[in-house]
Amino acid sequence: MSGRDRHSVQQVRKTVEQLRRERNMRREPISQRAHDLIQFVRENQRDDVLLLGFPNDKMNPYRPKSSFSCDIL
Repeated sequence: MSGRDRHSVQQVRKTVEQLRRERNMRREPISQRAHDLIQFVRENQRDDVLLLGFPNDKMNPYRPKSSFSCDIL
């Protein structure tokens, strides 16, 4: 068996192992996960700076950087 064939067989084995792990995972309805996500966002929205903004401009890491100029006379 060539090295290329061995590599292909190893890839197939890894894929099969991954599919077996996924098959055994506990699944829940998307509607339940969506409900949980909405509830989480509502509970934490008062602390979310992306929704409410930053308390002051200094705390905003995305603010435009101030320019500095030094004129030597």
